[in-house]
Amino acid sequence: MLLVTGYCNHGAVVFPTWHRPYVMLIEQSIGNIADQLAHDIEAKNPHECGVWIKAAKELRFPYWDWAEKDVSENGLPPVLYEDKVEIMAAGGQKQIIDNPLSFFSFVDGIPSDFGDETLRTGQVAYFSKWHRTYRYAVSTANPEGSNVDQLQKAFKAGAKDLRNKVAQLFVVNDNEDSALAWDEFSNHTMQSKREMDNYNSGSLEGVHDAVHTLGGGTGHMSAPDYAAFDPLFFLHHSNVDRLLALWEWCYTEYWMESGYEIKGQSYPWTQQLGTYAQVYNAQLLPDGPLQPFRTEQGDYWTSSQARFLHADAYPKYYSYPELAGVKVNQAPMSSDERALARKKIAAYYGFDPQTTAQQVAAPAWTQLPVPDNDHPAVPADHAVIPEYRTFAVHVKLLEHAFNGSYSFQLYHKGNDNSASQLIGTVAVFARPDHSPCKACTLRREAGTVIHGVIPIPPALIESIMKSNADGETVATFDQTLAHIKGEFVGKIVDATGSELARAEGGLEAPQVPGHQTTSRNVTPLEISLVSTAVAEHGEDKDRPVYICDWQHHDGIFSGGWQATHPAAA
Repeated sequence: MLLVTGYCNHGAVVFPTWHRPYVMLIEQSIGNIADQLAHDIEAKNPHECGVWIKAAKELRFPYWDWAEKDVSENGLPPVLYEDKVEIMAAGGQKQIIDNPLSFFSFVDGIPSDFGDETLRTGQVAYFSKWHRTYRYAVSTANPEGSNVDQLQKAFKAGAKDLRNKVAQLFVVNDNEDSALAWDEFSNHTMQSKREMDNYNSGSLEGVHDAVHTLGGGTGHMSAPDYAAFDPLFFLHHSNVDRLLALWEWCYTEYWMESGYEIKGQSYPWTQQLGTYAQVYNAQLLPDGPLQPFRTEQGDYWTSSQARFLHADAYPKYYSYPELAGVKVNQAPMSSDERALARKKIAAYYGFDPQTTAQQVAAPAWTQLPVPDNDHPAVPADHAVIPEYRTFAVHVKLLEHAFNGSYSFQLYHKGNDNSASQLIGTVAVFARPDHSPCKACTLRREAGTVIHGVIPIPPALIESIMKSNADGETVATFDQTLAHIKGEFVGKIVDATGSELARAEGGLEAPQVPGHQTTSRNVTPLEISLVSTAVAEHGEDKDRPVYICDWQHHDGIFSGGWQATHPAAA
């Protein structure tokens, strides 16, 4: 049997659970070192006995919630990018030191297997020469530091989309198939998805991918083989783990199970192309091993053990701050408690269609079709919110189109009174072909597809409706769909944000000449517009809304994709 190198569990139903012991391991390692340092300090400073050891025992690894509301205004907090930081040392002395949350120095030398990577636009990441980690570094062997301005600009521009994506994770209906719901939430390849399945609430891994590309540029965070050397990696993954904990609390019954079923036919979850410890097409099970992570008994962790709220859960000794009444390490008392919490979490991150539906005013909203309350798709105790739909863009990209990380960016093209504005991004966090990860090599050969979703803010839909109103005739639904598509511009960019290809939306967009079109190997497989109706509980408005009537409105960029860089031709 074929064994392949690398513990790569991206694009699989075990993506969230495998990364939990990964994050716990770094926290445990730092805790062990802190405990030893605390004992050393107190041994040399007897008058401070009981201070440092107590602090070490209370130390937990931090997380950064990159979907908080203030990120669009402030970007990263200063403690994550300033190169120096003031600390309190033994004896009450203040010291200025290199900031361990800003970068990591290879004090023992750069690992011998590090290699430089050349992006498709020609910029080089000098991983074999950089003696510390960087974010958006200048393409030189000796950059002065990270380009903080570019880093902040990227996060501020992408923050609202991250926020919208996180909110969507908590809008999954409460009567979904358990295994299918977990598949969609857990990873960006979604093994159970079929061509005709146009519903998609996005995935935790998809949001994870976007943060990697926003945080790296030419630097380490954008490169899967080097990302974990950047301190931001673990603050990022701690937040991914926090979202997993919140989601598990809200959707305790949704789980990977031993496989999934479609129309009576059972299918196993597989690590389609293997890892270092798994053979090609190995079956993934809840009690299967999460190599290389072991419990204190010496056995490999399992996905069931990695959960907080499961009969086989293994002790974690950590939790997260309460959010919307949720304490992730304490099981909810009832399904009603879980339902109320997930609505609060969705609203916390900006999804509140009941309020939004009362605020929109453009006449075109009145022409949006919604199902009748007695429609089979609408629960008996719910009523559809009239004259309102949510809109999103579904994206399918080839994982290894550009031999590394890249992104699809959706823009509102703007007008005479407003500049072009980024709406959202679907990122591909991928390794180059010379990476030692054999699982990635096989996925490249198989043409793995990344699924993503970009929620369209209702305020933007409202603006588009108003800007296209003629003052006399109210636009039909088909006309509104055409107006929305016509306002979009798509871009394919590399990890630094440099443009590789672009497309104009709408039926009136000019056809890209054949000699200017993108190569078939890099052209997005699908960029389409979808919409849903929203139903609310008939008696209890505090319960979560119910998403129904998914409609697929075909592709957005019918004029084709223009290669604006030779790498896309």
